[in-house]
Amino acid sequence: MVRYAALRFAEDENIADRVYWYRCPFPAAAGDKVFAPVGSHDRLQRAEVVRVRTDGCPCEERLLKSVAARCGAFRRRIGDAVVFETGGLAYDAKHFTRYGRVLFGTWEGAARGVTPLAAVEEFSALYAVLRTQDCVLLTGPCARRAAADLMLLAGVAAADISARFAACGAQAEQARTERWVRAERARLEAALGAEETARLADRLR
Repeated sequence: MVRYAALRFAEDENIADRVYWYRCPFPAAAGDKVFAPVGSHDRLQRAEVVRVRTDGCPCEERLLKSVAARCGAFRRRIGDAVVFETGGLAYDAKHFTRYGRVLFGTWEGAARGVTPLAAVEEFSALYAVLRTQDCVLLTGPCARRAAADLMLLAGVAAADISARFAACGAQAEQARTERWVRAERARLEAALGAEETARLADRLR
């Protein structure tokens, strides 16, 4: 069954008075909060579902984008395995890190569109993230550290990074504070260089 959801982006004053139709790959109902790509750069923004249709596309199908995820979602199932998203966390007042760009977990199988990366060493893993165009699944001993690096570079607050890891059942290696974020960013820029660090930030945005 193909679902179509009408969304209102009430938090964005530029489009708050409009409703936009999207394909919706999961069951949804009016009032649900979701993330969906907006504009030419497909930035994820939070929206409210206004209504849902299953009786045909309400406009030209080829023009429609797809809803990315429910608000608050952080797990993805691949076959029988569960992995975790780095996406859906705010990096400013209107925008959220991308769902589906970077995952982390222990599963090392093969799935279409997902590139598993063994994060044996932190910086090697981050360079590997830049070399692939697919969705990346970080596994191995440094997977959580590399995932945290990507989130902080994208501009996610320290408390939100810690909350995401707690929600995934993963304990942080250390307490994440804003002071930690500044020190980590400086450490990463020193190791990777400013240009590569900026490219990593864009990976999630």
